[in-house]
Amino acid sequence: MTPAAPDDDAADLMAAFTAVVRANASLVNQLSARAGVHENALRALVLISDTGYSTPTEVAGYLGLTSGAVTNMIDRMSTAGLLERAPNPNDRRGSLLRLLPAGDDVVADYRQRYAAMLRAVDGTHGGELHEVLNDLATSLYEQAAAAGE
Repeated sequence: MTPAAPDDDAADLMAAFTAVVRANASLVNQLSARAGVHENALRALVLISDTGYSTPTEVAGYLGLTSGAVTNMIDRMSTAGLLERAPNPNDRRGSLLRLLPAGDDVVADYRQRYAAMLRAVDGTHGGELHEVLNDLATSLYEQAAAAGE
């Protein structure tokens, strides 16, 4: 068997990466449906959990949505008992978003499912997945910065 040409290697890597991106989108879709929220709402809940609290402006920037779209999404999640708005002590016109217990439960389910899957994959690849994913994330951030120049 002859080694694949470099262009074939790149095409195989791109195909594998594209498959990961699509599989991740499918999982997020299923987990958001399970939680009864839109995919962007699930992403927002995870962001708020990661930061402890977020502002609507931070959520809009993270998701690439307009402030109006985020306001509507926050209203729906607040009505569903997933998060609450609290006054922002640094901006009297703004608010901080904090998860309520039901929102914590949604994020916990999300994290448990991802953790189990990642541990299983990591175990079959010699425990180096963490390093590979960190390298991939760093390279993606570097490429994003370079593309913006």
